[in-house]
Amino acid sequence: MQTFFVFFFIIIGICFGAWNKWREIYPTLLFWIIGNLLYEVLLYNYRVWEFKPVGVDNFLLPTHSVISLAIAFIVYPFVSVVYLGRFPNTLLKKILWIILWSLIFQGAEIILYNFKSITHHFGWSLLWSFIFNLLTFLLLAIHQWKPWVAWLFSIIFIILLIILFQPPIPA
Repeated sequence: MQTFFVFFFIIIGICFGAWNKWREIYPTLLFWIIGNLLYEVLLYNYRVWEFKPVGVDNFLLPTHSVISLAIAFIVYPFVSVVYLGRFPNTLLKKILWIILWSLIFQGAEIILYNFKSITHHFGWSLLWSFIFNLLTFLLLAIHQWKPWVAWLFSIIFIILLIILFQPPIPA
């Protein structure tokens, strides 16, 4: 199931990506990947969501870690050139664009959840995922504009998540 979405986002990126803007998008892509990798390392034993291989995933993306790496290094670059490369100019269109991409990711997660290709733990839910998606796409937009502001908001958001979900943080 995860393999399907990797290919889906590759196709979306190839068809709709603003590849001529990749140099200006690259720092924000790295910001997104770093955030993903921090989650994987810091919460390795306390994941609030976990990917499970289903069907062909068992051969191509056989573990949570491999799926997560595919998302970070394949899906995120292809999504970035569409999401950031075609980011609108007016405030209303910016808000709608952030909501649209949050809904796209939420729709993918709902499908994965129904096929048991993602599981939630420790109080995480589809509602938390939607909030997380909204904040992620908002932070990506902010990072394109003012990176330090996005880093500051990310730290605040991480602290709030730690307070809410109380994961044991490795020393």
